[in-house]
Amino acid sequence: MSASPLARVRIESIDVVRGLIMILMALDHTREYLHVNAFFSNPLDLNQPSYILYFTRWVTHFCAPNFILLAGLSAYLSGQKKTRAQQRWFLLSRGLWLIFLELTVITFGLWFDVKFSFLTLQVIWATGMGFILLSALLGLPLWAIAGLGIGIVAGHNALDGLTFPKGSTAETVLFLLHQPGPIPLSPERLLLNLYPFLAWVGIMLCGYALGSWYRRDASSVQRQKKLLYLGSGLVLTFILLRLVNTYGDPAPWQPQTSPGVTLLSFLNTTKYPPSLLYALMTTGPALLLLAFLERKPRWSWMSIYGKVPLFYYLIHFYILHSLAILVHLYQGIPWAKINFQNGTAGIEPNIGLSLAGVYLVWLGVVAFFYPLCKRYAAFKQRQTHAIWRYL
Repeated sequence: MSASPLARVRIESIDVVRGLIMILMALDHTREYLHVNAFFSNPLDLNQPSYILYFTRWVTHFCAPNFILLAGLSAYLSGQKKTRAQQRWFLLSRGLWLIFLELTVITFGLWFDVKFSFLTLQVIWATGMGFILLSALLGLPLWAIAGLGIGIVAGHNALDGLTFPKGSTAETVLFLLHQPGPIPLSPERLLLNLYPFLAWVGIMLCGYALGSWYRRDASSVQRQKKLLYLGSGLVLTFILLRLVNTYGDPAPWQPQTSPGVTLLSFLNTTKYPPSLLYALMTTGPALLLLAFLERKPRWSWMSIYGKVPLFYYLIHFYILHSLAILVHLYQGIPWAKINFQNGTAGIEPNIGLSLAGVYLVWLGVVAFFYPLCKRYAAFKQRQTHAIWRYL
């Protein structure tokens, strides 16, 4: 029996938003690898702001939190077809698998370092940890999971000033949970934790609770209203809390040299870890977009990327990093001088493309992936073995 029209709409609207996330994510990583000096500068620096560069980076803020929010939502939907024990095992095993991929396939794609000098924890690690912890919480009522998620997202900034002695076990735990930082594993190897998982798990738990709005027996009209109200409420709460400027982000906004730069400061919320204001700023608009797509999905071509996000994510690092190295060779850096063990992924200062060139490469990469993702999605849909749920 085919899926009901409502189910197809629900799934397609979610896949479209996830696909948009993947497309924007590629823009950020194209900029990081190919824009001249991107590896050595901050595009959000307000001392010498470039509006185009700033918003090229800022718009990609919507990727990670909504990727994890939708991962939680999808976890709820997948659980409707499984027993609790089956769902618990799936979330646990998938979480462990994602962490393994982060430390191996993704870390190598990031650095091209055969010695794995910098084991890097990013969004896939945070997603994996979210699945693992969610698997342990499945016995709780949905309201408790939602309350825990909201409590984490709203309250974790109270830990911002927490410190422990350098190199202590307590500091290591703090780095894993709440503050990004390097964790030495040996004299030759560092664990670079860019995504402390506590706040990200809070977002995933909220997404899991949101999944109850997408049950088969739920009203599409009511869901659209709920998404509109919740999305608008999150955006309004962001604006009000940011104006108050006392809690919700460790970096308060400040008046700048012009109204335009002051706006940049107002929008410059903290991603590592995602502050309350960052979460409100990014997830609110995503919920509004889901509401917009609810009754009549648009931009269905984007759903192709959203159906196979892990496939896209794993491969795109290798393509972009390889293109960056080719640009280095073309611009006169000999292969022998490209160093993949010094923490710069082989990227040299003053080498790279203009921002216009970055956008052209980004569009080319997105176009290149379309037929690949389409074929892989069709192939995966035909498979019946459970292993394909992990790939």
